[in-house]
Amino acid sequence: MNTDTILRLLENAGFRNLSADAEFLYAEDPSCILRSFETFAEYAWIIIAVFTGLMLFGWSISLLRGAKNDIFSNLTNLILIFGTLTISKPILNFIYGGNLFGQGCKTIQIPLGDVHKLLDKQKSGFAKQNNELYEDITIVDSGPIGDTNITETQTASVEINAETRVNEYHTTNMVNVGDLPIAAAESGKDVIYTMPNGQKIRKTGGYRSWRNNNPGNIRYSEFTRKVGAIGQAGGFAVFPNEDIGMYAIKALLRTDSYNKLTVAGAISRYAPPSENNTSAYHRNIEKLTGLSINKRMSELTEAELDAVANAIKKIEGWKVGTITKA
Repeated sequence: MNTDTILRLLENAGFRNLSADAEFLYAEDPSCILRSFETFAEYAWIIIAVFTGLMLFGWSISLLRGAKNDIFSNLTNLILIFGTLTISKPILNFIYGGNLFGQGCKTIQIPLGDVHKLLDKQKSGFAKQNNELYEDITIVDSGPIGDTNITETQTASVEINAETRVNEYHTTNMVNVGDLPIAAAESGKDVIYTMPNGQKIRKTGGYRSWRNNNPGNIRYSEFTRKVGAIGQAGGFAVFPNEDIGMYAIKALLRTDSYNKLTVAGAISRYAPPSENNTSAYHRNIEKLTGLSINKRMSELTEAELDAVANAIKKIEGWKVGTITKA
């Protein structure tokens, strides 16, 4: 199936801002609530137009019956009202970068190759649902342009660069500096790690969380770079090892965006209903940690935070693959 056909089918399904390049399809997040306001504005315009038509019909009847109405003044007022309504949206769109209602909507980035693979599987009769969603098709929620969703204030308490975090890990665990990779990049679905001596290793198979050393499947962002990420693969952060990936989960949950919420609220933010079965996530967190999801994150002890992070790892999935020289 060619790209134009896929774009047309997605557009028919309600996706907005569709475009494509050689590698990705781009579409606006269909759950964006701002689009509801745009739909409301469109219906309001229709209602106003219908009301105006009825009013004009009434004026016409009254004039035929001999009533004395200042039709010119009334029409002038109508033209001013409709003219203002007509030009207001283009003006506001211009002020807000050409897309007033879409400014707060996130963009999803879908690898074109994964779409074709998924279509091929469906054609061959393979359509069962499994736990490896990220393996079948990776949807990268890139957010509004320039927005990392984590402010400088929120990251101040956990701002730490990769070198500091790696050195901290070395000291605590008596690990040599040369034992951990310093960079990572994706190669298809594999991840290639570069060691300090220039040697490269390849992680193949398993789940993406394992290949990325990212137990929480945290998106790559300014925040993850500050807590030790050395690259990205599939839109998700890649960490030097699993321990630093676990640290990233706890660091994220200690930011203001999460720490002020209940456990339930934090999980709803971490795994929103638009992408996950959040209710099931809540139940699993309670079952695996023994904590009440109504407890505030700020009240969790370090041991309880560890339990939540370990539960997230278990829920997200962790399957080991193979490691070879690249």
